Amino acid sequence: MIATLRMAEELHISSIVVHARPEAVDEIARTIEQMPGAEIHQRIAAGKLIVTLETGNTAEILQRMERINDLPGVVSAALVYHHWEPVSEAESEAGHESHAPHLSQG
Repeated sequence: MIATLRMAEELHISSIVVHARPEAVDEIARTIEQMPGAEIHQRIAAGKLIVTLETGNTAEILQRMERINDLPGVVSAALVYHHWEPVSEAESEAGHESHAPHLSQG
């Protein structure tokens, strides 16, 4: 039974571009970094943040995006990538490296 439940568990990885007022971006970044499964991969002085979320389901992604959108100074938070797979597959690929995309300064 435990093996069956484990197979049903999912890992959701999503990427979000957050546009914020430049004067608020530091506080927004601190708040996002405190969210479970959230990581900021790049910050651009003009107020853009590249964020990844690792969650257990799509509802958690939507909840975190809503929380980010509600932060003072956030102009928008847009989902730009979403991938999910069973936890068992993610664990078998854990030894592989991945690299976040680089966002141009322009």
